[in-house]
Amino acid sequence: MIDALLLFLAFALGAALSRTSLCAVASVQQAMLARDYAGLRRLALAACGAGVVLLPLAGLRPDAVLLPGPVAFHAGIIVGGLLLGVGALLNGGCYLGSVLYLGSGNLNFLFTLAGIGAGVRATELLAGFPDSAATMPRPAMGPLWMFGVGGFALVIAALLLPRLRSAAAWLAVGTGVLAGLVYARRPGWSYGTVLDSLAHGRHALMDWTANLSALLLFAGALAGAALAGRFRLQRPTPWRALRCAAGGLVMGFGAALVPGGNDMLLLWAIPGLTIYGALAYGVMLAVIAAGFLAAMRGRGGTVD
Repeated sequence: MIDALLLFLAFALGAALSRTSLCAVASVQQAMLARDYAGLRRLALAACGAGVVLLPLAGLRPDAVLLPGPVAFHAGIIVGGLLLGVGALLNGGCYLGSVLYLGSGNLNFLFTLAGIGAGVRATELLAGFPDSAATMPRPAMGPLWMFGVGGFALVIAALLLPRLRSAAAWLAVGTGVLAGLVYARRPGWSYGTVLDSLAHGRHALMDWTANLSALLLFAGALAGAALAGRFRLQRPTPWRALRCAAGGLVMGFGAALVPGGNDMLLLWAIPGLTIYGALAYGVMLAVIAAGFLAAMRGRGGTVD
């Protein structure tokens, strides 16, 4: 049965992502080169926005709204976060950035999607690491969700109060709220999980709602970019397409090890109060920052 509400939410989330950059690569680059932390603030606001919606719904309706399950610490969390960072640098954008850029008309990022699918499939060659299907959603337990909501609300207030007129900051919160509603409706969903299921041939785990939601996420991003006058069709070039494919491959491999791409980490795992989500996302940001720092030193303090 088609879930019309989820389809609408996925389209709206794509449109919101096209209007606010939640790309980890762009945010770190902006912070390091221009000492402008607006991008990093947007990441925090989006995660908190998702949390203040997802946690109350899970707490009040534990039978219907599930949170990300706990993942025991394993090497794949660190290695996966590292690979997410390396892949994002190669690709020129993370999972969320790829939605933004593809929706804006850059067809090179189609190769990112192919690379992600190949990356999650390649994890079958390694033994001992859990793949992205290993974590199972769980119901909210005890009063922890209430403390989580309070903490996320405080962070939002601290980041918004000095800049109440910032449309970008409010939009980041709204994007997070939409993401929280998506994950409340469909725990563990992302376009990466659809690619994962396709790559592994898990057709029994797929349905039309999951497929259409992934398509509508990108359709929403395209519609948002078009309405904002930012849609510019860019045909693939050999070198850029190769970079995107390689970056997607590395990101897909990392997402399978964590488990989850940085979209799920930022908008579901961290709002769901998981340690592995914060740890993997932090490692990814550190790797991206190290990459820009190395490039700055190699070019005498500037990066193209």
